[in-house]
Amino acid sequence: MKTEEIIDRLRNPQKYNAKATQTSTAATQIQQNEGKKSSTLVNPLAVMIALGVLVVAALVWLVMLNAKSRAENISAALDPKALQGLTADTDFNPSVGITYVQVQEGQDRNVAVDELGTTLPIINRFNYQSITPKNYGIIGMAPWALTENFAANLKDADLMRYLLNRKEVADSFAARADVAPLLEDPQLLAALAQDTPSLTEFFESDVVQQVLANPDMVRKIASSRLMSQLLISKAVKYYRDHPQEAVQLINASPVLSTLRQNPGVRQAVQENTYLKTIAPQLLGATR
Repeated sequence: MKTEEIIDRLRNPQKYNAKATQTSTAATQIQQNEGKKSSTLVNPLAVMIALGVLVVAALVWLVMLNAKSRAENISAALDPKALQGLTADTDFNPSVGITYVQVQEGQDRNVAVDELGTTLPIINRFNYQSITPKNYGIIGMAPWALTENFAANLKDADLMRYLLNRKEVADSFAARADVAPLLEDPQLLAALAQDTPSLTEFFESDVVQQVLANPDMVRKIASSRLMSQLLISKAVKYYRDHPQEAVQLINASPVLSTLRQNPGVRQAVQENTYLKTIAPQLLGATR
């Protein structure tokens, strides 16, 4: 430091103290500005992260509420008033417009379903509204598809009633190449009733046994659109008009005779619109 500057500092200390204060103030202002810049960058980032978390949480909550609502609203969806036109009335005649497939002697009765893929549509309380009409048709058409759906819903009689009341299911099942001829020809239906090995294999399966053990399930199956469609078919109507011939087939079949003793089956026959007038003849007395 020069001698003149030292002398000047000693004579005018205020002058140099003001400069130092200004320098310190400027440095402080720079530090504050840098802090503000850092804070300005951090705050929006924190807000964006918080908003992202809230949006994800809201989406997850909405999905859960939607699934819960679908499950809880099944009773309303299956209300008889909501199903008006699906259940069988006395003037109900769904066989109109059905195309029957003629099966020649020796023809394989296995049904091939186009575009079926490797999986079958399985109904449940969360997806019953989202299943497409085409997939409901596949459930009725594909071999064992109804059995698989029953196996998945053995404790849900209302849901299975809804499934069997779907027009696509009833129509496609009745139109199957291995079903339609039976509904058209009373002799073919009689031949099936006399096919004890086939009846035994079906009625002794685990799924069918569990269904038969549930009277509520049996009654709701018996009152469904699909069952009504079978009962008003040409072949079955023949036996409804000639109940004595039906009784002969039942008496001659150990499987059908056993089935007749099932309490749920007996109640369902007695309550069915198409069978209750001939129920005493069909059921006879319990053993």
